[in-house]
Formats: sequence, structure tokens, C-alpha cells
Amino acid sequence: MSRKVSFNELATVLMGLSEEEQRALLDYPKELKKFAGDLSIKIAQEIFFMPLSDQDVREDLAEITVNWRRLATELDYTGPVVWKVKEGFTLKEHAPLAGPCYENFQYLQDWNIQDDESTKNSLVFWVPRLVQGSKNKTMEENILVLAELRQKLELPTHHLTYYGSVSLLSGLILSHFKHTGERTPLNGEWTRTGSLDSDGHRVVLGDFDACGLDCDDWPWDGYRNPYIGCFPLGVDLGA
Repeated sequence: MSRKVSFNELATVLMGLSEEEQRALLDYPKELKKFAGDLSIKIAQEIFFMPLSDQDVREDLAEITVNWRRLATELDYTGPVVWKVKEGFTLKEHAPLAGPCYENFQYLQDWNIQDDESTKNSLVFWVPRLVQGSKNKTMEENILVLAELRQKLELPTHHLTYYGSVSLLSGLILSHFKHTGERTPLNGEWTRTGSLDSDGHRVVLGDFDACGLDCDDWPWDGYRNPYIGCFPLGVDLGA
């Protein structure tokens, strides 16, 4: 986790301990290290992604939330459709702390991922189901599917226009798993992301089984795959 966030959060918790409790921790450095490590995991799991009920969303976004709830109902999903996201979450550093990742994502630490950056303060509208009709489509066909869905649901023009960065989507997927125990995309399928590797190959997330969430590349945006689709996503920055 980023130094600023982790140190501040850890310091806040430690300051809440009594002087005797603080002294006890310092007397046992191994236990202190474990305590800090466990707390870091808890922070990574909880502070970056917070699900909101429909009623907790700002009043000016109420109609948009209703339309996203319509989409969730169509996709047979009843959970949260809005997440409050804080800045700073990254694929390489935070995702392995936030939930089960294949090989703890050690294999991708040297990937030079393009179009990916840490999360921003935002409200994210997201349904953890692949969009109907998005599988077995080329990337261009996916964009058309999203555009038609956006028009049908009368959503803002900046919703359903973008797959979402691999950092944002990995955080959403793992946070959803933490809250529900559900591994999405369902049935071992995959979602496209808006991120590319150094060769220009599309980064995809999925095959979320007992070994953890997998991250791979799909070099053929112009080809179809029956197991690759995309999530519905809308991001309101600064919310």
C-alpha cells in the first residue's frame, strides 16, 4: 500500500492503544511486525472500496442509480451497484493484499502495463456480471454493445464507454469477493480491461477459482472468444 496511506492509517490505530499496550508491542517486535502486517491487509481490503446501498448514494445521482439497478435486475444481481472508491489502489501492490490472487500476482510485477494507474476518489457504478451479449465479441463489437445498453438505460455519456483499468477492476472484483464470497466473472470466465501490456495486448482478468483471481493478456482484440466479455462500468470522479 502507498506509504502515505499505510503509515497514516497504522499510526492512527497505534495512537488509539493505551501506553501500556504500545509498550507491550515494542517489547515484542515479532508480534508488532505481525500486527502491522495483519493491519495492512485489513486496510487494503477495506479502505479503498466501500459498497453503498442505493439509498446512500447522493440525491443528484438517484435517477442514475435507479437505472443501474434496472441493469442489475436484468443481470439477476441484487447486491450493491455503487462503490465509493478512494485513491491509491494498484494492481501490483494492493491487489495481492486485498484478496486471493493467482500466485499473488508475483508473475506480473515486471509487466509494463499501459493505461493503468492507481484508483482515484470516485463513485463507481458497477455490476459484477458480464454484460449480456458481450462474450464472443471483438473489442469494437463490445463497444457497440455497451453503447446500445447506455442508450437503452438512459445513462450518462461517460458511463458504459470504457472497460475500466486493471487496477480498478481487480479491486472491485476482490472487494466483491470479500463481501460476498462470490468469484466473478462467474464460471471461470474473463473480462476485458482498458489496460494493455507493453506489447499492446489487452490485459484481462478472470478464471477466479480456488487458486485466486488470474490476470493475463489477450493479444487479439479483433478476434472473438466465448469466455471473454466485459463488465458494465461507470465512473464519476471526485464524488
